[in-house]
Amino acid sequence: MLPRLRPGPAAVGATALASAAVAVGGLIVAASVSSPAPQEAMPAAAAVAPVDPTPTSPPSVEPAPAAAPVTRPPATSEEPAPARHDGPVLVVGDSISLGSTAALKAALGADTTVDAEVGRQFATGVPKVRAWAARNPGPIVVDLGANGTVSAADVDAVLDAAGDRPVVLVGTCVPRVWQNSNNAILEAAAARAGSHVVFLDWASVVRSAGAGILGTDHVHPTPAGRTVLATAIRDALARAA
Repeated sequence: MLPRLRPGPAAVGATALASAAVAVGGLIVAASVSSPAPQEAMPAAAAVAPVDPTPTSPPSVEPAPAAAPVTRPPATSEEPAPARHDGPVLVVGDSISLGSTAALKAALGADTTVDAEVGRQFATGVPKVRAWAARNPGPIVVDLGANGTVSAADVDAVLDAAGDRPVVLVGTCVPRVWQNSNNAILEAAAARAGSHVVFLDWASVVRSAGAGILGTDHVHPTPAGRTVLATAIRDALARAA
């Protein structure tokens, strides 16, 4: 059994030594215990580190790069080109155009002139076109041929009077023997004239649109058919260049 150690003498200076003789297996071992020195209080002035009063410069901030401008993609070639309307449109026609006046003005513009007459023949349209072209630069639509045959000479005279402005030649759709021959003459004249003249195959439009486009006489369009006709003419004018 280890002997009980007596408390050592009072600390002197910074450390105090306590010695005791311990008997372990017949050997005498001297053990000394070092007591830590009491902690001295730090002066108040030394407790707070000095602060450098010199202000520091704020970090430099680089401006954000300017956003790249947004550009619209170019129009594709599949989009139809806008119609060249240098002035109001003239529509020279017969009873088909006369009955479609409201639809034509809605599609082509309120300032469109519809010069139409019941039973009008194609040849009578030549002076109408010539008089208009002398005073107005706008496009011309010729919707004649339902009342009789059309000659190539009359079509060429109309195109000569119109000049290089956009022109639409509307084909015929009537249960008459002259329907196909008139359409062939009109289409051939448009092909000879160039891209500013467009042939509108009205008979094909009627077939594609289905029932309800023409009235019981199979000649004059119904209210729905008038809108179809006016829209087809507007689209044909957009293709004329």
